[in-house]
Amino acid sequence: MSNSIKKCDIIAYDDLGAEAVRRLEVEDLQLIVAIDCEGNNIYDKREEYAKATNE
Repeated sequence: MSNSIKKCDIIAYDDLGAEAVRRLEVEDLQLIVAIDCEGNNIYDKREEYAKATNE
């Protein structure tokens, strides 16, 4: 993922260092979007799907 970040600007709370709010410019970041047949986001319901597949 870090190879996809092309630019990083601190936009708030500079004094917090690593926890500052940043704006990232990202290129070529591969994502998987998983939607079930009812239009639900599978990622948000991953625990339910994991239980259903293990039964």
